[in-house]
Amino acid sequence: MSTAAKSLPHKQRHHRRWNAFDAVNVVFMCLFLFLIVYPFWYAVVNSFNADLVWRPAFFLPDNWSARPYQIVMNDSSVITGFINSVLRTVVGTAGAVICCSLAGYAMSKPYLKFRGLYMAIFMIPTFFNGGQIAVYLNLKSLGLLNNFWVYIVPKLFAFFWMVILMSNFKGVPSELEEAAYMDGASTLRVFVQVVLPICLPALATIALYAAVNQWNSWYDTAYYTNGKALNTLSWILMRTVKEQAFADMAQDMKAVENNSYNPEGVKMATMVIAAVPIIMIYPFLQRYFVKGLMVGSIKG
Repeated sequence: MSTAAKSLPHKQRHHRRWNAFDAVNVVFMCLFLFLIVYPFWYAVVNSFNADLVWRPAFFLPDNWSARPYQIVMNDSSVITGFINSVLRTVVGTAGAVICCSLAGYAMSKPYLKFRGLYMAIFMIPTFFNGGQIAVYLNLKSLGLLNNFWVYIVPKLFAFFWMVILMSNFKGVPSELEEAAYMDGASTLRVFVQVVLPICLPALATIALYAAVNQWNSWYDTAYYTNGKALNTLSWILMRTVKEQAFADMAQDMKAVENNSYNPEGVKMATMVIAAVPIIMIYPFLQRYFVKGLMVGSIKG
């Protein structure tokens, strides 16, 4: 061994050598990745599988066809559901970030009067729930039943999201806010132009939580709305999977009678269409997600 190699620390001389733990770890992570990715790949593959007699394909379709996607996209209820899901996700995410950040910023200030009382009021619904009937009657009294805002208003605030933001706001140096106040900035301007840019990872974390929650929510469509005007894509997917309602999507009922398309393929195509939009959003927020969550947990 050369003199230069001898002078290196022991760990640096052997940092490229693999041991049994590394090999087992790589194998385990590959299997774990396969278990996560394969179900989605299975749905994509079988959404293009055009076998007339249903026979699932495990890696590639036996006979490629875009017919299931044509059936799904030609159904007006799917288009309506997609638009409603996008609207509720965009509006609901923006509203949740605004409300939780405002509450978190106020609660991060130790001089806030009745701060302990507010915290107790916020925490009580986390542990105690009035039940579905009480929630239904409350929404009815507010005039939110069969109303688009029933998707937005009940999800504007979450105690856990507020705590994450509150912990991040506590980490903002008070000197920055004091300097802004000395320059004549108002509280709102300090909050928007000084505090929020520093806490961007936490805001992205809450935005991701809220977006996934809004996009995947279907029970509010089932319990609080009537008719098809307010149907969401998640509810259509749930109905398709649970009630086998894929036959209703076909405009040509003769095709259903003759079994000239794959009904399971239509179900898989609906799953893919419902999953792809939220999956596409995640990579843009993922770099902020872990950082914002960890900073909030450490400083809290």
